[in-house]
Amino acid sequence: MMVLTGVALTIADRDGGNVVAIVITGALLFVSPLILHRLREFSVSPDGVTFSLVTEIAQTAPDTAAILGHTELAGLAQSYAIVHAELPGDANKATRAAVEDVLLKRAADTARLHTFNADEVRSLFRQGSPVIRALALGLMEGDTSLADGETIRAAIGASRSGNEQYHGLKLAQLAWRQLAPAERSAIHGSIDRLSGLGAGRQALARQVRELPAS
Repeated sequence: MMVLTGVALTIADRDGGNVVAIVITGALLFVSPLILHRLREFSVSPDGVTFSLVTEIAQTAPDTAAILGHTELAGLAQSYAIVHAELPGDANKATRAAVEDVLLKRAADTARLHTFNADEVRSLFRQGSPVIRALALGLMEGDTSLADGETIRAAIGASRSGNEQYHGLKLAQLAWRQLAPAERSAIHGSIDRLSGLGAGRQALARQVRELPAS
């Protein structure tokens, strides 16, 4: 295994150009030769890069897939999908969360530059894998008009991971003003049913719980 601090994974296309680079500053990422091999297995078409994850997204959200296919975010999401699959278990939780945080930040940046279809992004969260759910949350963080109370409540109360729950709470803060009183109350109810939170999520949950429902 190789240990990289301040990781930079760059995937090169057939002409040697950079397709995508993942940079995790200050994180420790354990990258096996198998993962590096899989990261280099992206298929490259004459018009650009074709990622299997974009193909998956296109089945539910064709407009979203079309945008992602022309940004580095598609490659970053595909890379995270590989890291997520190859580094399972509690021992790798911090690594997965670090890569996921970068994915969400890049997704938020992308949503500030492009106009996404809100119904598609919400459908991606409801129907997608953990990686696609993270991507959808990141887009919503960048453009809160893409978010809705149901998605936020699900990210908090029915999360697939602690990091997803954290970002659900963060999204609640960002989007609170646009939510209807009934949506706010439902989110408060989800928070009231939470248990076993780490310090970071507990503090964030307390802050959201203190926001007015009406």
